Amino acid sequence: MSGFIAFGLMLAGGLSLLAVVLGERSRNRTLKRRVDKLALGAAGQLKQIASMKVRRWLAALDRRVRAFFAYRMARSWGVSTKSTYLMLVGLIAAIITWGLAHIALHLPNFVAWMAGAISFYLAPRLMLNREQHRADAQFSELLPDTVDMVVRMVRAGLPVAGAIRTAGTEAEPPLSTVFSAIADLAEIGVPLSEALTKTTEAVGNPDFSFFGVAVALQQSTGGNLAATLETLSEIVRRRRAVRLKARAATAEIRISAIVLSCIPFFIVGALLIVSPGYLEPLISDPRGNLIVGAAVLSLLLGGLTMRAMMRAAMSE
Repeated sequence: MSGFIAFGLMLAGGLSLLAVVLGERSRNRTLKRRVDKLALGAAGQLKQIASMKVRRWLAALDRRVRAFFAYRMARSWGVSTKSTYLMLVGLIAAIITWGLAHIALHLPNFVAWMAGAISFYLAPRLMLNREQHRADAQFSELLPDTVDMVVRMVRAGLPVAGAIRTAGTEAEPPLSTVFSAIADLAEIGVPLSEALTKTTEAVGNPDFSFFGVAVALQQSTGGNLAATLETLSEIVRRRRAVRLKARAATAEIRISAIVLSCIPFFIVGALLIVSPGYLEPLISDPRGNLIVGAAVLSLLLGGLTMRAMMRAAMSE
């Protein structure tokens, strides 16, 4: 009888020991899985942090390259072209200019390289200028509707800051970007009048400056902001109608300028087809190279001058 009891105790002890061992293994496996999961999570976080750092570095490099090409531009808030595209355009312009100067015009090598470097800088800058002018025109066109949106929200009882935030959400770009920037500055503690002043200085639109002044005066002295902004919207629409009339009035002048600028190129193309050797001295003779360079420069300066005069007439 005592033998059976001893055997039972031994069997129970063995089973207990086996249970303890199995339980310890199970806990070890669970702990290992948790440690592996934490390690994978830490590695994923490290990869995510490294990826975020790379993206930030690339974004900063993109902004610096764009700022290089937009150096001393009157306004650059509306440009968003990627730096890679700007560099590609600049490189293509530099290669074409170098080829024309060195191969076609037989200019000295250092002059060709200098012309290529200038083209590398000017071609992307002209692109940014064009993009900024397009953003300015779109801003002026959409501003009255956005001001009307703010008027409706103010009359409905919404605060001015909330109306500007809603306009930044609902309006079309580039108005949405500008109004969202004002609302962001107000949310981080910048006074609304100061945020409007900073933004209007960056935008450089006189009609939007009137909007900023009206809102700032209402913030400081009170008054019927809705009626003031409604009057401003009507004035902006009338100014835009006057600019469109000026553009229509100068359409004939613009077409004449384009035709006069294109005539020399058509004549050169026709002469190259009819009598290819007639223009050969302009390419082979250094004096002809100077004449071609002076002609191209004169055409370029004349076109830019007429363009600036027509822009000044239409902006008044």
